[in-house]
Amino acid sequence: MPKTPEKLYRCRDCDAQFLKWAGQCDTCGHWGTLEQTTLAASATHAEKTTARAGKAALIPFAETPTKEGAVPLPTGLSLWDTLLSGGLVQGSVTLVGGEPGIGKSTLLAQLCLSVAALPGNRVCYVTGEESPAQVGGRLRRLAGGTISDRLFAVNHTDAPTIAATLLAECPTLTIIDSIQTLRTEGVAGEPGNPTQVKASAAIITEAAKRAGVAVVFVGQVNKDGDLAGPRLVEHLVDTVLMMEGDRLQAFRWLQVLKHRFGTTDQAAALHMTEHGLEEIKDPSALLLADRPTGVAGSVVTCLADGHRPVLCEIQALVTPAGYANPTRRATGVDQNRVGMILAVLARRSGIPFGDQDVFVNAVGGIDAKDPSADLAIALALVSAKHDVALPADVVAWGELGLAGEIRAAKSQDQRKKEAERLGFRPVAGTGKTIRDLVYAYKLGKG
Repeated sequence: MPKTPEKLYRCRDCDAQFLKWAGQCDTCGHWGTLEQTTLAASATHAEKTTARAGKAALIPFAETPTKEGAVPLPTGLSLWDTLLSGGLVQGSVTLVGGEPGIGKSTLLAQLCLSVAALPGNRVCYVTGEESPAQVGGRLRRLAGGTISDRLFAVNHTDAPTIAATLLAECPTLTIIDSIQTLRTEGVAGEPGNPTQVKASAAIITEAAKRAGVAVVFVGQVNKDGDLAGPRLVEHLVDTVLMMEGDRLQAFRWLQVLKHRFGTTDQAAALHMTEHGLEEIKDPSALLLADRPTGVAGSVVTCLADGHRPVLCEIQALVTPAGYANPTRRATGVDQNRVGMILAVLARRSGIPFGDQDVFVNAVGGIDAKDPSADLAIALALVSAKHDVALPADVVAWGELGLAGEIRAAKSQDQRKKEAERLGFRPVAGTGKTIRDLVYAYKLGKG
């Protein structure tokens, strides 16, 4: 029989395990993250633990209740009630992720104030990254000076202590800001380590289920866009909300990525004001407010995040390259797809960009990495190359294939209604090729 290895190597970022050391982790792709650890007779430990445990009772599914009390409780904020299909479910765990400084703490402070204002509710705020005084100052600013006496601070980062508090106090809502600051004694690693994050989240999740308390974790996003490192706790929680956008701009986008108690087809546009984050009722009009008309390289597209289509402007700039290797830059769109679109235009439409610098931008700091933006990017590139402007009322969406064909995008009817509401006429591109549209709008030469 093969000998059980006594040593292994564990990635400190994603917790993946390997038998040999390597400079790069094969799972997350990070360099220099493998650390040596030991197998402390895990098989023997498992046998002893199993021997001490009792047999669990079998519960027939036919005898389980048809509803398990998963009734959403309104938060008092239409934004949260819409995103969460009615409100927070008691005993549920929600993860709110986003880059540092994007407004997660402000958004959750508004949620605390609204929930605490409803009769009979109590809210606990676990201040892991900030002091109670700092969080209290933010709450007073957002509340206009007066804070409800049903809002409490928990100045602890020990996960078992927080879990015991939930079981003893049973508050209506508990905010943990953030999950990376928690630690559990007896678990290897410092706070923020993948092992610590998973262990702490599991302890608090179990306590939330037992106490029937709604818990919201705050998860910071790393430079690769992953929640709490390599998405360590998404499988533990019931709901995942992601806040995206450029923190230097006022525009934010809050989207439901996972929700066990309702639909994930919801998203909200937000902007930062002196009173906190407020929902934008008409994000399309805001994104197109300062759009220039009659300018080459400008094309409007329609993105469909959830059931809410949003119109935004795609801009392209094409200039002669000053060096042997032309520059390719993309902001707000997938740079790999821009490279693919350039190749398709060169091969299928006879419009090369090999000796030119190319810049593509999604205006307003919005994330336009959906493949449905392919058609708008392609038209903007050709328009910029030949300095020919498209009609100002044209809106284009559709995925571009390697054969030059234009494929239909999802939510066609919703996109069309949104475009027509703002006076735009959609490009009828489905079933055609990009070459057909280039010459239909007289963007090409010949």
